[in-house]
Amino acid sequence: MRNKLAMTRKTTSLVVGLAVSAVVALTPAAQGQQATELGTFNAWTAWQATDASGLICYVSAAPQASEPAGANRDPIHFMIIHRKGMGTKNEVQTIIGYPYNTIDAKASASIDGKSYPMVAEGSAAWLASTSDESGFVQAFKAGRKLIVKGTSQRGTDTSDSYSLSGATAAMNAIDAACK
Repeated sequence: MRNKLAMTRKTTSLVVGLAVSAVVALTPAAQGQQATELGTFNAWTAWQATDASGLICYVSAAPQASEPAGANRDPIHFMIIHRKGMGTKNEVQTIIGYPYNTIDAKASASIDGKSYPMVAEGSAAWLASTSDESGFVQAFKAGRKLIVKGTSQRGTDTSDSYSLSGATAAMNAIDAACK
């Protein structure tokens, strides 16, 4: 079970994750008012924003492919978030576009075959153990492909595939912006 700090981060992350998802979906003119794009690096975009806790930097991408094809889902994103004001770094989160199964989400993220279990709430999921975050980010930077799997509230098994091309450059941009 995750510790109290991890659960607090999860609750805060849900709010920020939903806000980040909404910001990414906005037009460029509106984005400038809420978040600043630090750069797009192939498949990944680096962002900077502020909230009540202070500066937030994050990388975000939409999947290259999603299964099942044609499923009716809201925007899908994968993010890694730094919260300078909270001293949080490398918070891993995904939003799958519809609610996860509340009993058995079977959520996981794998990089080049190495799997990391995730915990799910609503349409978002986080790494199950905060102690995995640093190793995940190292694999993220060095890897080629990220696959996020889970089971929706209706029992649909989903799989979202992301290219990791540009992941290192995007992470370097948020590392510099949220020192």
